[in-house]
Amino acid sequence: MTIQVPFNPYGTTNAQGSFSVQSAGYVQGVYQDDPAIRNALAVGSLSAAATLPLWGGVPISESIASSTADATLGGSIIQASAVANITGWSVFNNAYSMVGSPTSPVPLAVNAGASVAFFRSGCGIRIPVAMDQSLVSLDGGLITQNVSWDFNNQILQPYDAATATYSITSQTATFSGGVWTVAVVMAAASPVGGVGDSINISGATNSGTGGNSLVNGNQVVTAFTDNQHFSYQVTAVAGAIGTIAGTQVLNYGTGALPVKILGISAGNGMTVNYNPATGAATWNRSGYAALIQI
Repeated sequence: MTIQVPFNPYGTTNAQGSFSVQSAGYVQGVYQDDPAIRNALAVGSLSAAATLPLWGGVPISESIASSTADATLGGSIIQASAVANITGWSVFNNAYSMVGSPTSPVPLAVNAGASVAFFRSGCGIRIPVAMDQSLVSLDGGLITQNVSWDFNNQILQPYDAATATYSITSQTATFSGGVWTVAVVMAAASPVGGVGDSINISGATNSGTGGNSLVNGNQVVTAFTDNQHFSYQVTAVAGAIGTIAGTQVLNYGTGALPVKILGISAGNGMTVNYNPATGAATWNRSGYAALIQI
């Protein structure tokens, strides 16, 4: 008679939500140990012009620190808004200035001047980032496959060639208490998804004293009815915005992200969910993540 064991001594289990059914997975924004590169970790301070917080695993734009600023605080850091102005990637490591709470447990750099730890592009460090689920198709392919970055949702997305535009029918500005609210009407459905989305406008003219730059460039959606009707806000003096005209368009299509894809974690990573309406960031412990080399 053989010995009968009433359980499988080699089977393992995991607590619900803890890296799914495996014990190996990526944590977004926590770089992979590399003795040759880790000393390239740099620090800057969140820009006073930032309209969104920063967390680990997000592309950043670094500006040279003002000559009147404390040089020990590093350069001025803001979320990158296009591939062309990505200078590095933020990480959670050594991010002692980022704060969390029971309702927003992911550490965030929120206030101007908060320290942001990051690596500059080209250093070769490996950083896990959140990715679109469809990118599991990259698994097993070349590490040089083209991908793009979704600057609204802050995730890696399928390759988007670069030049998509969406026609704007009108922009109408109203002034109250030092703030201009600009209502946008699109000619057709657009990719805009809700409050907090970053949009880029070009081709608009402004008859007000503030010039065209107030109604062009990067803006953040502050009110949303649907993807053809939404608005953004601009802080400026009375008279700064007048009649908005011109051949106005929203610019989409981000182009190729200059990274290598070294690994895929399908439903087995810790990724960040940021809610722009509440400002809270929570962990998705069954997220999809990619290991990129910058």
